[in-house]
Amino acid sequence: MSTEKHLPPSSEGPPKTCPECQGRGWVDNRCLTPNHAHVCMYCFGKGQSVSGQECYACKGSGMIEIRQSDKSPCPLCAGAGVYPVPESMTIREFAFKPHRT
Repeated sequence: MSTEKHLPPSSEGPPKTCPECQGRGWVDNRCLTPNHAHVCMYCFGKGQSVSGQECYACKGSGMIEIRQSDKSPCPLCAGAGVYPVPESMTIREFAFKPHRT
């Protein structure tokens, strides 16, 4: 007996390559707050370090975008790489495989 999980069926037609992740099943380097800069957390908006050198994170601007650096499952296809995800697709078949590099 298989212990694979299946997703609920979709009524959105046959699956196509996921438009969000382009079939990879993961996304990365997405700004958590698009088009918004925040006060740099390294120099606290001053643009320079305590020693007076230009801040390496914000390059002296005092503002920085908050970004994810890890690969995260695609929010649209949940890591399958196709959308809508077919009912018969098992988790093992998903494109997102965080244990592989």
